[in-house]
Amino acid sequence: SLPSAESQRKLLEQVYGVFGIDPSELAFVEAHGTGTRVGDPVEADALGKGLAQRRTQALPIGSVKSNIGHLEPASGLAGVLKTILALNKGLLPATLHQQTPNPDIPFDELNLRVVDRNWTLPDRRGPSLAGVNSFGFGGTNAHVV
Repeated sequence: SLPSAESQRKLLEQVYGVFGIDPSELAFVEAHGTGTRVGDPVEADALGKGLAQRRTQALPIGSVKSNIGHLEPASGLAGVLKTILALNKGLLPATLHQQTPNPDIPFDELNLRVVDRNWTLPDRRGPSLAGVNSFGFGGTNAHVV
């Protein structure tokens, strides 16, 4: 009944390992971002330990749910669409209503940074990469790059 940080971390390690993607190549990760006291710390732990701690710079994270609400089964699609638009425009929109970071998430220790204002993506040679997390009702963990 509760999400598993270990399962989420293992999924991330598998996805990035199989495809040989270095987490430092990511422009950002679009988090599932449930907005709950249990779900967000678990997801942040997995993102931090599975990806962000393998980078020198903090991994920017955000969630479209702060902009449009939770779309239940379609929330993953909304995250993918936001990611495509952000990469195409070179601008990651702010996570709205983000004033005080969740005290249950050690952002500095996990090397994560919530995008609390519109953020211009850095110029890159080659394709820009971003990750998208989405979780299903039945305990499904999904991540795409």
